Amino acid sequence: KMKAKQENKQKDTLKSSKQESVRALVDGVNPGKSAEELLTMYEGKEDDLIKNLTKMKMKQEKTAELKAIKQQSVRALVDENNPGKSAEELLAMYDGKEDALIKNLEKMKAKQENKQKDTLKSSKQESVRALVDGVNPGKSAEELLTMYEGKEDDLIKNLTK
Repeated sequence: KMKAKQENKQKDTLKSSKQESVRALVDGVNPGKSAEELLTMYEGKEDDLIKNLTKMKMKQEKTAELKAIKQQSVRALVDENNPGKSAEELLAMYDGKEDALIKNLEKMKAKQENKQKDTLKSSKQESVRALVDGVNPGKSAEELLTMYEGKEDDLIKNLTK
């Protein structure tokens, strides 16, 4: 009899411990049902319930971590692009659609970089034309620019020797 009482006490302690684990997990996960409702539904299957709630918690943590990384990317892209709205405004507008926001900001960045490259190339071409006018190397500026396409810096260096 004494042994049976001890076993029952151990079972009660284990059950109580599992119920506390469930309550703690439910507080963190907010699965849509109360701890008491879940404990009633999973009576005798508390281990399965704990396993499922633990999976939910890990998934939520991973999702939150990914969202934080995306938000960090958005902030960095906003700092680089200055799109006219703050990172916080954009994140609020695109909540849940951070991937689309990042894609748009990356397109904006690429356009700005291409514009800068075009401006730089145009500036180099103007330098070449001015140098050719002064040096008269025997070829026109357009011929030289065609020959040195992509190597305008070398051309400018050669014309200034």
